[in-house]
Amino acid sequence: MSENNVQTPTTDSTEDEPVYYSPNRLSLISTIASWFSWFVLVGFIADTVIQGMGIQSQMSSQGLVLSTLIREPSFLSYVFANLLTPFFTGVALFLILQAASIGLNVVLEMDFNMRESKGK
Repeated sequence: MSENNVQTPTTDSTEDEPVYYSPNRLSLISTIASWFSWFVLVGFIADTVIQGMGIQSQMSSQGLVLSTLIREPSFLSYVFANLLTPFFTGVALFLILQAASIGLNVVLEMDFNMRESKGK
């Protein structure tokens, strides 16, 4: 029988580091969420612009005028479904990701301030 060498993993943790999370990873996640929120917003705005251009090209090819189409309920529901819903979805996702990023930064700042006040 061979004897197994059991090695315990060594960590560079000190007593000052939090037990449940790594400040470096939390800061990285916060930064990624902030950047990704801007990509999401730009993507949804680009989708809204492309959809608007598609509606405009359909109207011009069929010889329709916007002032007469606004009175039609089906056109309003089409505009709502294809333009407003994706735009507001993108804005909502942007705000959620920004709130998550700011919230993580606040948690880190509170933790650093608490450690600093204990150290004095």
